[in-house]
Amino acid sequence: MIPTVSLERCEYDKSRRVLKLDSDFFGMPSSFFVESHHTGRVVRFVAVGPEDKLFDQDQWDGEQQVYRPVGGEAVTKVDHMVIYHAW
Repeated sequence: MIPTVSLERCEYDKSRRVLKLDSDFFGMPSSFFVESHHTGRVVRFVAVGPEDKLFDQDQWDGEQQVYRPVGGEAVTKVDHMVIYHAW
């Protein structure tokens, strides 16, 4: 089952078009859904791979993971999402 997070739990950096989420919510899955608490719209995000300019060969030493919106619903104001460890 693919986990879902409400958009209201995420931070949004409008100038960079980046969503951020603490890994305490559901860790760093390979993919997940974000559901807008305003519109009800759901967008799937998947971890970036080697073909993406945001990919890091060392995977940021497990400190964060970067995701891109994908699929037909991927038309969004968000360029990418970062799930990070907040110790």
